[in-house]
Amino acid sequence: MLNLRPRRDSTPYTTKWQNKFEENLEQWPHLKELVQCYTTDWVKDENKYGHYENVGPPSFQNQIYEGPDTDIETEMHLSSARRTKVEDTTDDDVPSTSGRQFMDATVSDSVHSNDPKHFGQSPLPAYEPAFDWENERSMIFGQRVPETPISHGLKISVKVMSLSFQAGLAEPFYGTICLYNRERREKLSEDFYFRHAPTEKKDISFEPRGIFYLDAPSSSVCLLIQLEKHATEEGGVTPSVYSRKEPVHLTEKEKQKLQVWSQIMPYRESFAWAIVSLFDNSIGAASGGSASPSSPLAPSISGSSSHEGVFEPSAKVTLDGKLGYSSRSSVVVEISNLNKVKECYTEDSLQDPKRKIHKPVKGVLRLEIEKHQNDHVDMENISESGSVTNDSIDDRITDSTFGKLPSNGLDGPQGSSSKWNSFDAKEMSGNGSNAHGNSVPSSDDFQAFDFRTTTRNEPFLQLFHCLYVYPTTVSLSRKRNLFIRVELREDDNDIRRQPLEAMYPREPSASLQKWAHTQLTVGARVAFYHDEIKLSLPATWTPTHHLLFTFFHVDLQTKLEAPKPILIGYAALPLSTHAQLRSEISLPIMRELVPHYLQDMGRERLDYLEDGKNIFRLRLRLCSSLYPINERIRDFFLEYDRHTLRTSAPWGSELLEAINSLKNVDSIALLQFLHPILNMLLHLIGNGGETLQVAAFRAMVNIVTRVQQESVDDAERNHFLVNYVDYAFDDFGGRQPPVYPGLSTVWGSLARSKAKGYRVGPVYDDVLAMAWFFLELIVKSMALEKMRLFYHNLPLGEEIPPMQLKEGVFRCIMQLYDCLLTEVHERCKKGLSLAKRLNSSLAFFCYDLLSIIEPRQVFELVSLYLDKFSGVCQLVLHDCRAHIFANYM
Repeated sequence: MLNLRPRRDSTPYTTKWQNKFEENLEQWPHLKELVQCYTTDWVKDENKYGHYENVGPPSFQNQIYEGPDTDIETEMHLSSARRTKVEDTTDDDVPSTSGRQFMDATVSDSVHSNDPKHFGQSPLPAYEPAFDWENERSMIFGQRVPETPISHGLKISVKVMSLSFQAGLAEPFYGTICLYNRERREKLSEDFYFRHAPTEKKDISFEPRGIFYLDAPSSSVCLLIQLEKHATEEGGVTPSVYSRKEPVHLTEKEKQKLQVWSQIMPYRESFAWAIVSLFDNSIGAASGGSASPSSPLAPSISGSSSHEGVFEPSAKVTLDGKLGYSSRSSVVVEISNLNKVKECYTEDSLQDPKRKIHKPVKGVLRLEIEKHQNDHVDMENISESGSVTNDSIDDRITDSTFGKLPSNGLDGPQGSSSKWNSFDAKEMSGNGSNAHGNSVPSSDDFQAFDFRTTTRNEPFLQLFHCLYVYPTTVSLSRKRNLFIRVELREDDNDIRRQPLEAMYPREPSASLQKWAHTQLTVGARVAFYHDEIKLSLPATWTPTHHLLFTFFHVDLQTKLEAPKPILIGYAALPLSTHAQLRSEISLPIMRELVPHYLQDMGRERLDYLEDGKNIFRLRLRLCSSLYPINERIRDFFLEYDRHTLRTSAPWGSELLEAINSLKNVDSIALLQFLHPILNMLLHLIGNGGETLQVAAFRAMVNIVTRVQQESVDDAERNHFLVNYVDYAFDDFGGRQPPVYPGLSTVWGSLARSKAKGYRVGPVYDDVLAMAWFFLELIVKSMALEKMRLFYHNLPLGEEIPPMQLKEGVFRCIMQLYDCLLTEVHERCKKGLSLAKRLNSSLAFFCYDLLSIIEPRQVFELVSLYLDKFSGVCQLVLHDCRAHIFANYM
């Protein structure tokens, strides 16, 4: 039975791309293939690896032998021990050559009999089996081993509990939280947005959380928190009221002014920021004390915590008897080292030693931070051979006292503090938690995109297609209260046409918007911004798709209506030219828009600010599993489309060149698009014509060999390739003919050419070394075809019969098998390990086919093997023959 498995996303994002622009992907076969590859459920063949019938492992009745060297008490003790061992054995304890466990094992009722029988003297003295088949099979070279689950460290949830100020709270505040690496000055995740309004009394348990992902703990990883508020009117109540030295509360007049102004002012300005280190324990280690109060997830540090003058009693927190931070508890952080913004800034300029000192805000932001382990359901999808635990990550904080230490904020005010409280699991149970204390995932939770997903040396497993826009600076000759509107347009013909609905909103669960706005930079000649604008890209771009930036000045005078923005100018950025770049881009600002402003003819009529200088700087970050940065991969996709749509020359010379150039693709880019590239090559092998078949096969051999050779874990079988065969490969979902006939044909043709003495190049040795991969592709393709042939045509509960291979296809497989046996025979004489690996792969090939095709056809392959090795006396060949029987039996 072929079972569907949910896709094993390492980080399941809620903002996955969807075809929001209703594009017809039929015109772009490679995009259709990519979407299909990322979105369909993975298929696992539960009956593969010899499970033709549901036969459980043999179980025997416990037997007690009475011999001259033992007494009845010893016999009873041994019998009880053996019975306990048998009863405690689970399916997970049964070894499997496939890395999967035997299922549906049936145990005879006689096993559970509690009436021991005596059979006289023991036939064997040691109570051990005469021949351990399982141990013998475990020694076979090239066998399948249990999959090692892959987990990218841990995930951390952050929930905003409250925001309070010494002066009082009279207006709404807005904020963002992201993961940030201080050492590299790099943003690790997108922003999680939150808001806090004084008039709203919300149930905290239903507030959305931001969930962030980390590969491993690092002292340089922190939470960067940035707060905004509605812009202040000129001559009104300034933000400095929240940083007064004296504990003076807002007057009623001030409260009323702030409340009214915040209701009529739609634009926001930057207010404060803070940095919370998650794992930095250097301060506590230096003083011999507890973990840093700015590091809720720091590993434990042994030592005294009673140093006078360093830790104050007011900062001590009791952990309710629990001395450790584990997955069953969360930590509530009280952040009092908020820094009021004195000047506009970018995230990078926060670490500039020459920047102006930001005064502390007299207020406290309370966050609930929790570290989550991957739950059992997720791990079931990752591997059926075991569970994942992050044992390498020390969860524990063994000291119950946290002290008042210098802030871990970058050059922040000395002496400010962050308090930590750990809640017991029972207390958290009423706050959106389950019985074990781990917070229950909610559909409202925001799964922050991990930017490192796009740079990891591993295949993309999910569909995402977004662009992040970061305006940084606008340099003007006079001071302005400036903000920027960003939109996505598909052409420049009609400037009155509405932009595309492509902008992600800040509010959760809202639909895509036509515009997005930055904060308001008040009274600055050089305006700095730290906004993150996220937009959903169309699947295909044209040269006229572009970002349009509109710049406005706002008059912040007191009025009874919202201030009217004053248009200053525009800037345009074509996507096809710059979207894949990550460096900073500088643009001029046009005074007015005219039709065809992107074209050279239209630019001659444009009037620019500041004498046409590039005064607007921004950064772009493309995060896409649809659009490869590598040009060779893009060329291959383009030529694949032309060939599939029959718009290229029939001999496909351009596609041939694109296929051959794949061997020069950068390793990281190649591995990221591994699954769709292999699918497209398999499609060409299946029905691409002889020339393209051979080229695609050679390219595929080169790719899988590179992936295997550059394996990070030095495993005999690269786990990305194993996962592709076991799960991701779906034979085009039945939309196209199965690939095994074409794969067998082109491989067999190459093997016969080698047997005839033709030069085949190094690709032949590579395909022999990777024979396990191609043989298992053949097996999986057969299993998928069998399932689709019989699944809907059989009565419920009836076994699917074995599939009879067509004569021509089976003859091709026999010829391929014969050629590979010849290679085993010849290379065994030289004692090469390659012969053993190839032999083992052929043995498992027969073993796997037993569950799919007619057993008589499998017996023909085995008899061919015996004929090939009959009358041979070399020891190595005898070992090979023994191995195939050990695999095949």
